[in-house]
Amino acid sequence: MDKVVIVTGGAGGIGSEICRGLAEDGLKVVVADFIEQAAARLAEEIRRGGGEAVALQVDVGEGGSVGQMVRKSLENYQQIDFLINGAGVISRFPVVEMAEEEWDRILRINLKGTFLCSQAAARQMVIQGGGAIINTVSQAGLSYSTWQGPHYHAAKAGVIHLTTVMAMELGPYNIRVNAVAPGFTESPSSVPLLSPPPAREIIVSQIPLGRLGTADDVVQAVLFLASDRAAYITGQTLVVNGGSPGFSRDPRQM
Repeated sequence: MDKVVIVTGGAGGIGSEICRGLAEDGLKVVVADFIEQAAARLAEEIRRGGGEAVALQVDVGEGGSVGQMVRKSLENYQQIDFLINGAGVISRFPVVEMAEEEWDRILRINLKGTFLCSQAAARQMVIQGGGAIINTVSQAGLSYSTWQGPHYHAAKAGVIHLTTVMAMELGPYNIRVNAVAPGFTESPSSVPLLSPPPAREIIVSQIPLGRLGTADDVVQAVLFLASDRAAYITGQTLVVNGGSPGFSRDPRQM
């Protein structure tokens, strides 16, 4: 497959697995991450495995950095067929304790960053005659809780609505825009939520499929939405959560 994909947050836990999965599917991968050394290590790993990849440093919340990411991607591969918006951060503060700076930080990366990267990639896709954008969100954007933080819920809900609006605007240019919303997934960011041990059992007991999600579950959803099998799907949020209804309270306190 002679296609090119940019993955932001590509050196992170799930992001790195998305990069590996796309490379295995034959795509040329731009591993874009704030931590340049981590992106470089992953790109080198992909190349050693026979794939094609380059590493780029990017601050998704800064328009100049995003523009540079797109320009350097084009210098390397001359086209952008897919963008996976995987860059994201989470922190947990109740409303009365949250600093203004923390609210701004979470929305800057999760929501503004998704918009800036999508805008920059879409401009190139319009010139090329099409493409696809996939936003990594969270079940938190569709449900509510008192433990994931109002700023995180607001950001992820915002990305879900942004996904729909961009799909409407970009559809006439043959650009599809969808989102993947994982539920509880084994990843570095989930480790604190799974300790002490009873928390894991409580979470799993309320997931109909009886297990936590894996990075590969998310990867497979991304691969599907990037493939021709999803050629008539746009403006949708694919929830990958094992049927879980979500948790309104912190599982560690249940």
